[in-house]
Amino acid sequence: MASTFIQLLLSGAIAGSVYALLAIGLVLIHNGTGVVNFGFGDQLMVGVYILVFAQQFLGLALPPAILVAVIVSGLLGLAIQSLVMTPLRNRPVLIPIVATIAIGAALREGIRAFMGPNPWPVPFLLSTSPYRIGGISIVPSDLAILGTAVVIMLCLYVFFEFTKYGQAILAACANPTGALIVGIPAGTTTTGIWVLSSMLAAIAGIVIAPLTTLTPDIGLIAIKGFAAAVLGGFASLPGAVVGGILLGIIEALAGYYVSSAMKDIVSYAVLIGVIVLLPSGLFNRVSVRKV
Repeated sequence: MASTFIQLLLSGAIAGSVYALLAIGLVLIHNGTGVVNFGFGDQLMVGVYILVFAQQFLGLALPPAILVAVIVSGLLGLAIQSLVMTPLRNRPVLIPIVATIAIGAALREGIRAFMGPNPWPVPFLLSTSPYRIGGISIVPSDLAILGTAVVIMLCLYVFFEFTKYGQAILAACANPTGALIVGIPAGTTTTGIWVLSSMLAAIAGIVIAPLTTLTPDIGLIAIKGFAAAVLGGFASLPGAVVGGILLGIIEALAGYYVSSAMKDIVSYAVLIGVIVLLPSGLFNRVSVRKV
């Protein structure tokens, strides 16, 4: 039925929008620094736990707790860049990558020791009571996830297109050497990239955490961000968005038409196929043909 298919597309777009946010954060760091941040999921996890801590122990309402979580996550990104990545910037590229793995493990086990291994509740942004429109089930909390992701991506578009600092970051991502030649300071843009990426991780975690279980292992969801980034071409921000939405839709369709237990396997099988057949990703493939 058409309504069923539309429902699946909507569900896929909701999940895919979160994957897109994760992919954007990963692509930003990779393009701007050459580092694949394997600790990205654990930064996401820390952001959500900060939200829970602000609510449960500081007594903050949800909006200020979200603000605290995003700001502290940005400071975490700043600390990682300043204390770890900057001293390693002239080392072989494998060294910073291994460092991100170590940072992720330290964050994960530190949270496990401080907050415990048991699940913590994370509030939904809106009501979870569904209502139907034309045979399609609409859940306000799901729309809040999609709306939040869309607003964040629009804000990123405005930031990158219409602010000097955003354009400097894009220039550094596209051509770091050229950016230095024209006077764009590498340290400033690299700092901005790490801070922005960490804040994106926190936002993605906050919107997706109510749909899953908040434990120190929630950062594994970042694997979907990696998959989305690869699907869209790891060097492209628009491709990261396309890859995220596409991955979410593939999962939704596979979960309904194949098996809910198989949806992750199907989506990763598609990912492997793209890696083998189109190593530069779907988005970059289109760009190459245009040239």
